[in-house]
Amino acid sequence: MNFLKFIISSLLQIIKALPFQWLITLKNLIKAIIDFVRDLCRRKKLPHSAIDTIDEDCQRIDHPSFHRADPLIYSQKYLKSLGLAVTWDNPDIKLKRNGVVVTENDLLPDTDYVIEATIWNNSYDAPAVGVGIDFAFLSFGAGTTKHSIGSRSINLGVKGGNNHPSLAEIDWRTPSIPGHYCLQVDINWFDDANPANNMGQNNIRIEEPQSPALFDFKLKNDTDKPQRYVLKADSYVIPQQRDCSDIIVFKTKRDKWNFIKELHDEKNYPIPDDWIVDIQPATVSLTPNDEIQVNVSIEPPDNFVGTKAINVNAYYQKNTFAGGVTLYVSKQN
Repeated sequence: MNFLKFIISSLLQIIKALPFQWLITLKNLIKAIIDFVRDLCRRKKLPHSAIDTIDEDCQRIDHPSFHRADPLIYSQKYLKSLGLAVTWDNPDIKLKRNGVVVTENDLLPDTDYVIEATIWNNSYDAPAVGVGIDFAFLSFGAGTTKHSIGSRSINLGVKGGNNHPSLAEIDWRTPSIPGHYCLQVDINWFDDANPANNMGQNNIRIEEPQSPALFDFKLKNDTDKPQRYVLKADSYVIPQQRDCSDIIVFKTKRDKWNFIKELHDEKNYPIPDDWIVDIQPATVSLTPNDEIQVNVSIEPPDNFVGTKAINVNAYYQKNTFAGGVTLYVSKQN
């Protein structure tokens, strides 16, 4: 603000030396500068999504006593933006048939299911009433076309309080064409403290290894420019939740964040040496809206028994996250 005062003072000195007809012009110029600086300061305090929807006739609230809710879901793109590994087996999205949880791997065509989404609030102070939840499905893959299912509205309590977390459910009749589909849940809240954590996907497929297990999925360039994609695999799964008696006390927030980053660093979840994962193509250039099929071959060791998760993620522009899938190899005996 001292800089602004200096500008105004200098302009006033200029005014004294100019004819009267310039007075009005300079007065308007000063007003424009003041309005610009005020708007700039306001924009630095607000998230970009909020700036675009501000009504200039509304009274803005900017006070320490005003709190914003932060509705959220397990969001792969948000977690990736923080440098953390992700799974596409979303813990907050479930699919049910006749009340029994099933996976997308078991979907029947033209059949009724219920999608259940668990919605959380990262605010201890601000509940949210009438939060919009949009449901959609996509073809199994990365960057594929979205098809709307419908929307629901929920009331979300504060973190640790009543109505927290809150469940949103919607009926869904699967397409008549058999196949694997990705479920997507997107949260709509007009005054969100962090809109980046609002969209989550459930994108999994399970196969038995039959020398080897074979998977395929779609990769689409959903940007408006040609892109070169790189596909990478890891074996990350969400670590088991700690017992309450095993809580770690951190001295600083930085210590806590460093612990979280180490725990969810994809470098700590490489493909085991005795597993063979072949992605074709591993790199590919696509024009806008271009779509290809990616084939993945996963061969476990001969003595493998159980279930193993392999995540395949797509990146472009050096390290921009495009999406991915989680593939499960399962062998019971």
